[in-house]
Amino acid sequence: MITRITANFKLLHMEISIKFAKNNFLMNRFSIDLMKNVSGALKNLENAKGFKIGEKNNHHLLSEVDKYYSRVFKIQSSLTKTAEQLSQIRIFLNRYPFKKYYFKKGISQLEYIQYHTEVLFHKVHTVLEIMKLLINEVYQLGIAPKDCSWVTLVKKIPLKSGPMKNLDHYFKTFEDLIDRRHSNTHRGYYKDQEKDDIDMKYGLAFYKLEMEGHRIDEELKDNMPMPLINYMLREHKKKRVELIDTCITENEKLLTAFLESLFDEYQKQILHLSIVETQ
Repeated sequence: MITRITANFKLLHMEISIKFAKNNFLMNRFSIDLMKNVSGALKNLENAKGFKIGEKNNHHLLSEVDKYYSRVFKIQSSLTKTAEQLSQIRIFLNRYPFKKYYFKKGISQLEYIQYHTEVLFHKVHTVLEIMKLLINEVYQLGIAPKDCSWVTLVKKIPLKSGPMKNLDHYFKTFEDLIDRRHSNTHRGYYKDQEKDDIDMKYGLAFYKLEMEGHRIDEELKDNMPMPLINYMLREHKKKRVELIDTCITENEKLLTAFLESLFDEYQKQILHLSIVETQ
């Protein structure tokens, strides 16, 4: 069963158990074996004839198998760094520093929350794209990175294979967020009715105008008290943090399964390259 994560914050009432250890998704056979192999490749490189410490490029001294380890590890490292950024988004969004300065510059907490929520949408989509690149490299398909898509992958790998099933699972889990990313990237559109209500219905927009030097009627301000707006902002932020917590948990679970599913093909490719090199 696929858990679909949406940005419908009013429906988000999941209890989240956050794992604070970094990169738990790397605790799988594929990643552990890859790390061991990369360490071995580095030792082989240091012992290779012609190796020079400080040389910018000793890559040509690697065997074809070791070059394969290097290529795969580079993409997994990009995947790891991007996944880590989900936790960083949570840290940023959970604090609104320099409040007076930001507000004076036209960045209310609403804009601050929106910005980091948009980053979340983009990073989730980036993880999906890097997963495709990793499949391409592990299977040695030779698809150019700019052309590496679901369409090009399914032409070369069965849909029933573990990596493709896990790739599809990831997409369906985060489909709503990915669709929002597309709307935001290609049309500059950000849909959030609660944000709009806090801005206009509860009156934060008028306080921003006042900060910019405009005179706001006191009776209007009495009808839109700042304590109520601050309460709405706290609840608004709370829902976004809950969304990020859900994304972190699901992302880790899905990446663990995805990386594990690459193990068998990874071993096959190593064996193939080893046989070719000995011929």
